[in-house]
Amino acid sequence: MFESIINYIQRNPLTTIIIVMLLVFAPSAFGVLVVGVVVVVLLLLAVPLFMLFRLRRLSRKSEQQGGFYTYTNSTTENNARSSEGEVRVHSTSSQPQKRVNDNVGDYVDFEEVKEKK
Repeated sequence: MFESIINYIQRNPLTTIIIVMLLVFAPSAFGVLVVGVVVVVLLLLAVPLFMLFRLRRLSRKSEQQGGFYTYTNSTTENNARSSEGEVRVHSTSSQPQKRVNDNVGDYVDFEEVKEKK
């Protein structure tokens, strides 16, 4: 522990001198500086914990409502009513609706794969 303090002083002599001068000549300003650093550290620790709590709560709420949702982009030629870039949400918790007419032919679901060059 003392080695890290000594290394900090060797790497940052001007900062160390300013901190010591604040401590000696203006202890109240040094106290404000210390309180500010403590508040920033607490915020850096509290914000991720708060976000984790919120995500878990939203996850439990979503599971209680009946499952997750899938998002699909409907820009197929067969769907003339949809505009380009329109996004539809289909719930996976209920029986999936058939999205293609019987007279269209075979429906193939595919995934784009980027090839490495």
